Amino acid sequence: MRKVLFIAYQFPPCKEVGGSIRSEKFVGFLELFGWHPLIVALDSECTAKRTEYVSSITRLRSLLPFSKPYELSPYGWALNVWRKYRDRKDFDVIYISCPPFPQIISGVFIKKKSGVPLVLDLRDAWSLDPYQEGSRLKKFVYKYVFPKVERWAFFNADKIIMNTPSMLSAYEKLYPKLVSRLVLVPNGYDESDFVGISCAKDGQKETCMELLYCGRFGVGGRDPKLIFEAIKLLEGTLKIKLIIYGEQPDGVFENIKSLELESTVILKGHLEHSEIIKRMSETDILLAYQENSNEGVQAVSGKTYEYLRSGKPILSIAPQGDNQVLIQQYAARCEIVTAYEVNVVVSAIKSLYADWLDGKLLNNRVENIDYSSKYERKELTKQLSKVLNEVVGIV
Repeated sequence: MRKVLFIAYQFPPCKEVGGSIRSEKFVGFLELFGWHPLIVALDSECTAKRTEYVSSITRLRSLLPFSKPYELSPYGWALNVWRKYRDRKDFDVIYISCPPFPQIISGVFIKKKSGVPLVLDLRDAWSLDPYQEGSRLKKFVYKYVFPKVERWAFFNADKIIMNTPSMLSAYEKLYPKLVSRLVLVPNGYDESDFVGISCAKDGQKETCMELLYCGRFGVGGRDPKLIFEAIKLLEGTLKIKLIIYGEQPDGVFENIKSLELESTVILKGHLEHSEIIKRMSETDILLAYQENSNEGVQAVSGKTYEYLRSGKPILSIAPQGDNQVLIQQYAARCEIVTAYEVNVVVSAIKSLYADWLDGKLLNNRVENIDYSSKYERKELTKQLSKVLNEVVGIV
C-alpha cells in the first residue's frame, strides 16, 4: 500500500473542529483506495487531554506558540514539520491541508529534497480570500506577501485542490498556465454520521419554532447582529428561539444582552460532532450565515452539506454564489436571503413560521442520488485518491 505524508495543522481531537473534519474523513477512507496516511498534526494542550482517533499520527508542537502581534504558531509548527521530515523519503506523496498556509512552504522544501510529488488542498482561498480580516500587519501580509508565496508554491506543486467551483474558476483565471494542475474536490457529508439518527422531535420544542446555528461567529467576518435584530423585531409576535452551538467570542453574548434576547437566543457552547449531527436532525430550522461580500470567490460552509443531508428546512443568509446555489438545488425547503436587510430576514423567518404552524416543515428529507454521488465523503475520498494516483503515475 502506498503512503501519503498527510500534513494537517488541525486534526481531531483538536480545538478548531470545523476545518479538521475534512482531513478526518479523508483519513477514514483513504486505505479503501490503496493509500495509507502518515498524519502530521499540531500537538497542543487540547490534544494532550483526549484520546487519538487514529494510530499513525505524529503530533508536533509549534516552535513559536505566540499570537501577538501576529499569529505565529502555524509558522513555528511548519518549521518543526520541516525539521522532522526534511531527510525522510518513506512516503510516496506529500499532501497538505490548509489553511493555515505556512506548512505549504515546508511542503515545497520537503518535495525539493525528497523528490516526492506535492498535493495542496485549499479548504479556503489563499491570496483570493474574500474575508481578509484582522490586524494591519495581517492585512499587509495578505496583500503583499501571500500572493508572492502562493505563486511560488503553486508552481512547485503537482496538484492544487480547490473545494468550491468559484474558487477553482478564480484561480484558473489567476494562473492560466496551471489550469491542468487545478482540480475540484468539494466538502461533503459522511453517511455513517447519520446512521441511527432520528428526526423525532422533543415534545417540549413544539411550544416554539426552533432555529439552530452550528459554528463560530466572528470568523470570516461573520457578525450575527443582523440575525439578532430580526429576532428582536419578531420577539413577542412569533414563538421562536435561536440555539447556537460552538465557542463564541465575548462580543456575541454582549450583543445578545444589549438587545435583551437572553431568553430567546441561547448559547450552548461546544459539542462533539456526533452530537451536533443529532441536534441538526431534531430541530425545526437550520440557520446558515456568511458575511456579505462582492468578491468572486464564495465559500461553502462545511456544515452546509450536513444541513442538506439532514433534510431540514434551511434559512440561508449569504451572498449569491456557491453556497446559495447548492442550497437552492438540494434543500427540500429553504429561504434564501442575499439582501443584508433586517426586514428581508424578518420576512424569511415569517414564511418559515407560517409553514411550521401548518405542520409543513416535518419530514422534508428527499432522497437524492445525485447529491449523495457528488458529496458523500467516501466518494470524495475516491476523488482524492485519483489525484494522488495521478501524481505518482498510476492510471
